[in-house]
Amino acid sequence: MIASRGADLDLHSVNIGAHVTAGGAALAIGLFALFSRKGGWLHRRAGWAAAGLGGLALLTAVAAVLLFHPPAPLVAATLSAGYQYLSGLRSARLRQGGPGWPDVALALTGLGLVGLLLHLMTAGTRSWNPAIGYSTMGFLTLVALYDLSRPAWFRTWRAHVRALDHGVKMIGFYFAMMSAGAGNLLAQWQPLSQVLPSMLGLMTMIAFVIFYNLKPIRVPAGFA
Repeated sequence: MIASRGADLDLHSVNIGAHVTAGGAALAIGLFALFSRKGGWLHRRAGWAAAGLGGLALLTAVAAVLLFHPPAPLVAATLSAGYQYLSGLRSARLRQGGPGWPDVALALTGLGLVGLLLHLMTAGTRSWNPAIGYSTMGFLTLVALYDLSRPAWFRTWRAHVRALDHGVKMIGFYFAMMSAGAGNLLAQWQPLSQVLPSMLGLMTMIAFVIFYNLKPIRVPAGFA
């Protein structure tokens, strides 16, 4: 029994180490993608590197959810980051056609998991207040409902929104990682350590949309 607990502890430590390392590297490299010219060489290279490291961070987060049963608000943060990651990568590939059944399935899966988490939400912990979980799931619900609505206004979406879709969601993913990391590492400063990165991410998304509409971003053919 003691040996089993030791093995679980070692596995948990390895998973945390991989998660923190991949997430920290993704945040550092992601800065180059965030502030470089959209569609340029640096943006693409840094973007794919950050996406790969972010994917590893998500995989280790999912492993923690399945194996170590973290608080529901932390699961909500993982779900939000994962959904925006997958939907953001998917939107970068919607160059010829529009959103299809894979996008509908992803949105419905996201909404289903939100419903499950709402059912499982408990009193939380000192580091993960339930209010954080509820607000995170509310935001994710809005994103998933937006994704579900896209086929209904496909022509307008393709002409005016498609190029923004990928950027906004990857910004959301970036700051979701930052929020979860700050919430874990700076637990003594909760809820500000959790809330401030989320608010900064929301302001960055709004600034990105405003800047794009004032000065359209020219993306090289074949990128997004």
